[in-house]
Amino acid sequence: MGQVACAQDTPVLTASNTGKVSLTGVVFSSTGQPLAGATVEVSGNKLSTASTNSEGFFLVPVEADEPITLVVSFPEHQPEQVEIKRPSGERNLVITLQSQGKQKLKALRARQKQFQRNPTR
Repeated sequence: MGQVACAQDTPVLTASNTGKVSLTGVVFSSTGQPLAGATVEVSGNKLSTASTNSEGFFLVPVEADEPITLVVSFPEHQPEQVEIKRPSGERNLVITLQSQGKQKLKALRARQKQFQRNPTR
């Protein structure tokens, strides 16, 4: 399962008159590498979606005081759901995604080879 941590020194939310805040964070692989291009989505709200930059950082607008669930995904990694009860009280999120592992990749490759040998037409 992935990990979520909070960096304590960096305030990252900015409130506006509309009750929205900008929630920021960073996404890493389990080996500590930043994941550029990871998708960070507020569950149930396709308008609140962001991709991480080349250093793994993201910024996504959310309602300040409504509980949300972030869904973070990246190819060949297990998606992670992060529940946030009060976004206006959060600090910079650090999210770690776990690799799906070699076994799933081996199974996929085996299926591909089987299909190549026995294509159905």
